Amino acid sequence: MLGGAAGHRAGHALEVMTFEKLHGIRLPEEFRQFVTRVGHGGYGPTYGLLPMNRWLSGPARPGGAFPLIPDAELPEKFTEGYSDDLRPYPGAVTVVYRGCSDYTVLVVAGPGHGRLAEVNADRFFAPYFHSDAGFLSWYERWLDFTLSGHRDLTWFAQQMAGDEGELLTTLLADARATRRRAAAYTFITYPAPSRSLPTVLSQALSTEPHPTVRETIVRAMAAQGERGRSLLPVAMTDPSPRVRSLAAIMMCTNAPGGRHLAPRLAHALSNFLKTEQDDSVRDAIRRSLSHA
Repeated sequence: MLGGAAGHRAGHALEVMTFEKLHGIRLPEEFRQFVTRVGHGGYGPTYGLLPMNRWLSGPARPGGAFPLIPDAELPEKFTEGYSDDLRPYPGAVTVVYRGCSDYTVLVVAGPGHGRLAEVNADRFFAPYFHSDAGFLSWYERWLDFTLSGHRDLTWFAQQMAGDEGELLTTLLADARATRRRAAAYTFITYPAPSRSLPTVLSQALSTEPHPTVRETIVRAMAAQGERGRSLLPVAMTDPSPRVRSLAAIMMCTNAPGGRHLAPRLAHALSNFLKTEQDDSVRDAIRRSLSHA
């Protein structure tokens, strides 16, 4: 008889083979090795990894092929691709429940085979791939982020692995907007940023062609504290009204008595208000000025 850990591994392997045979699939090899040798369910992002009996929870179903292509063109808006069609996402199993109607799924068939993707059961946002190449690098990134002290792990799905230099190289030079956005997102919670990071982020903002990535850079600049917020007025000349509105809002900071806008930033926004033509941006500026 098999005993102890060996017996558990054999039991997990049999469960996996039964699941695969039932659904006519073979799980990505990295994930297959993990669940047969380590176990399914347990410590992981948000509420943890789901056990096998919950792989079919949420909108994912293993049959068919997952339709998205990894690192495809980034939508102009986070909600672009929203649909009232609530049919399940094919070619995937659910590995993490993130709360509400958000799920992390593992693609088991299709062009993104082996990759992790974020989906919403109610189609409140367009599905998107995590930056990691496979399950093990994804899980290792989660462990690294936890141990290194990232300030807020709720952003994990949008982020990527790398130290400051590697992330800046991606942000400034990668041809894929999806990866540039992931690098910018990572700086929102980066645990030990250099003093020069806000200035480099400001430079990246001036050369970034994609408005969605520029929005994320604005968030990353604001996350650097006073040094980052002091540079946000440069975003008020951005061609995108969404970027300008976000910059005006992010200039404010939370204070004991509520939101607060520093006098220098209030002066800058007052000047921009005189020439701003977009109504939505003007409204955002006025809301921020109310906290001065």
